[in-house]
Amino acid sequence: MIAAFVTGAMFILATFHYWTATLITLALSIASILVWLWRGTSFIPEKPEKDVGLGLTLPLYASGPASASWWAMFITMTGDATAFFSLVFGYFFFFTIHTDFPPTGVEGPGLLWPAVSLVLFAHAWGAARIALPLNRSGRVAAARLAMAGGGVLAIAAGGALLWAPYTTGLEPSVHVYPAIVWTLCIWTAAHAAVGALMLFYCLARSLRGLLTPVYDIDIHNVALYWHFMGVTALVTLATIALFPLAAGGS
Repeated sequence: MIAAFVTGAMFILATFHYWTATLITLALSIASILVWLWRGTSFIPEKPEKDVGLGLTLPLYASGPASASWWAMFITMTGDATAFFSLVFGYFFFFTIHTDFPPTGVEGPGLLWPAVSLVLFAHAWGAARIALPLNRSGRVAAARLAMAGGGVLAIAAGGALLWAPYTTGLEPSVHVYPAIVWTLCIWTAAHAAVGALMLFYCLARSLRGLLTPVYDIDIHNVALYWHFMGVTALVTLATIALFPLAAGGS
């Protein structure tokens, strides 16, 4: 209830440009969601199965595609991907209606920092992906290292991505081109921050004994998120860094 209230308040306050209050409710929203997830989800059952009568037993725990939460993550990220590709469509739509897209004299984000960001994203995705089989095989210490490393790499990747348009002086209020570039960068960096938070959450659960080689629903869901995150990063960087070159821009 608290998480729902502060999350709704955050969006309402942002609509009216109350930015300080928006940031406060954003922090409260993240904190309340984490508390809810920690205390109210992914319980380790007292036994693997339960007799439900008529000689039928059902498992008390499921992870991966056998669990409802995995499919909830899949459906959520499918909707998220739809919104993301709408932004990408906007980029190319603006290209078709503007003769100066990218505009003459306005540098794009270049290749260096987008390339650095892509390498970091690839390693963060790899860390999230490998953490699952490492944990499941009982190599818990290595899995924890992958979770921690993946989180750090995700933050670095998002930072490098935001640095790309900043260091070339792209001003979003000047033209639609820098505006849509910044929008794609912020979208991807924000999702990288969420992905990092997810990995750190799994690390904390593992350290507390709530994420084990058998009961691993959290890292299953996070690994799925990172598959979508990898596609998002790849498409964003190809769009903002490679397309201007193909179009004859900077």
